[in-house]
Amino acid sequence: MRGDAHSLPWPLLWLLATAFRLVPWPVRPGLRAVGNPGPDSPVLLTGNYALTVARVQRAVRGLDAWLLVAASGGINVWCAACGGHLTTHDAISALKTTGVSDRVRHRCVILPQLAATGIEADRVHERTGWSVEWGPADARDLPAFLRGEDATGMHRVRCGLGSRLEMAIMWAVPLSLLAAATLLFWPGGFLPLVGLVWVLALAIYLAFPLYERLVACGSLAAVLALLGAAALTGVVLVGLAAGQLTTAYLLRWGGAAVGIVALLAFDLAGSTPVVKSWTHAERRHRVVLDAERCVACGRCELVCPRGVLAVAEVAVLAQPDRCERCGACIVQCPADALWFASDDGTTVAPEAVRRYKLNLLGRRAGS
Repeated sequence: MRGDAHSLPWPLLWLLATAFRLVPWPVRPGLRAVGNPGPDSPVLLTGNYALTVARVQRAVRGLDAWLLVAASGGINVWCAACGGHLTTHDAISALKTTGVSDRVRHRCVILPQLAATGIEADRVHERTGWSVEWGPADARDLPAFLRGEDATGMHRVRCGLGSRLEMAIMWAVPLSLLAAATLLFWPGGFLPLVGLVWVLALAIYLAFPLYERLVACGSLAAVLALLGAAALTGVVLVGLAAGQLTTAYLLRWGGAAVGIVALLAFDLAGSTPVVKSWTHAERRHRVVLDAERCVACGRCELVCPRGVLAVAEVAVLAQPDRCERCGACIVQCPADALWFASDDGTTVAPEAVRRYKLNLLGRRAGS
């Protein structure tokens, strides 16, 4: 998909971008004025995914700011930064080529916190002279952040009801399009199948907080039971709607429900920024901290989207069970005091985390 975020009204843009979120939607990179910005107005950087740009612009309506749209392959900030599509080079290029230096007197750029896995603040400063300030995880917090309010809670990523509904739509739409194939050989099964897809997608993502807790406890049996309950619930609800809640009906659609749940659950965790995808090899890694190297700069605490780290005299892993293993703390640590390790002795050094990003298989390409 291509097009500029300005070219569509917000409701239509949101609907299309949510329904086809698996497809990149790039908009034109460059410098944009929000309101009536001047030489002292803040500079905000984001990726060139249409929905992201529109959300940032809506969030700062009524304010005066410069919006620097960097090339991210038309992918949202979190996925682009983790996958190597929003990098230090992209941030440097945006600062150097858009003429923003001629528009402002200061040299401070505010980056989205979820870009910390892909953009190294120190290298940006070294190459451009611009200092980096990490903004909130959610664009909706930008006005409060720019007013200088306490940003502690703003650096925690949220996966609220609205986000979960978007993820349900994101998966339900393409699966519904695939279900259209039944029109060729079983027209009567199309509507029940689509209904089953939507019921199961909504049920699974509404229950995601419970899934998250079960994953944190390491209870695979409980996770499977939850997914099985979702499948049964979907079949029963569709059967009630069709007025055919019979044993034969339940058996006929039970297999379809299991298949749909399997597709939805294949990368359920990886669809969110709060749980590591089970398809990624690094899901079994843990962050290791060398307290003797720590210089207590506080960067790790600032960029961690899950509140895992806390810094006083030195950094500590205050809530290691919450770690999403995104590597943001490792990328930003100036003392290389953090790295990944697993129980089998495998380690991933800081330089590897910075240099090699995760591919679609969850492996660090080139490492």
